[in-house]
Amino acid sequence: MTNKDLQAIQDFNNEQMSNFDFLPAPVKALVSDVLYNSILKKNQDSRKLDESFFEKSDLNFIKNLVKEQLTKNPTLTKGNIEYKNYPSGTRSVERQGGSVLDMFINPEERVKKTLGQFGWQKDKDGSVIITDRFNFNDAPIDRQNVPLVEKLRTVASDIKHQNLSPVSYGAVRKAAQHLGSPEGAGATFNINLGNLGNGNNTTTD
Repeated sequence: MTNKDLQAIQDFNNEQMSNFDFLPAPVKALVSDVLYNSILKKNQDSRKLDESFFEKSDLNFIKNLVKEQLTKNPTLTKGNIEYKNYPSGTRSVERQGGSVLDMFINPEERVKKTLGQFGWQKDKDGSVIITDRFNFNDAPIDRQNVPLVEKLRTVASDIKHQNLSPVSYGAVRKAAQHLGSPEGAGATFNINLGNLGNGNNTTTD
């Protein structure tokens, strides 16, 4: 193995460690959402989460998603990020999705599993603002207000019958579906990315 090969391995390891997050945004978001919605049963209309909720590498990834749209059309004042705009598309967020362990080292997976698809717009000062509500509960209406124990049984049953791994996105998605906040509820993300100009440079620092 040459010195160049060794350096490449070292650079790769350094990059992975710089992206490592012991408490990823999706974990924080889901745990707090389940706590408020299914345990405390508290309204989250006043819960606001800003850019400090994310690691620097996550924010850089979000900025670069928006910058890519601005590069293609510098006159944009608002836009929408869909799964097709992510480098890996819908991979890892399908209902039977793969492992969730990748979100500990991959900013894309952290953003995809927290914000998912979201809209952005520029304010009067030119700063890019993202407003999004955290909610993945799309269970039927008649299942929204059942007792917590019954919800847990449903989650466990679904995971078993669909043969989902406990560390798969499919299993986590099942928990969010039955225990998390429904559409129109959940904490609100209000993220200020600052002025990104015309998007003709990639954010890495």
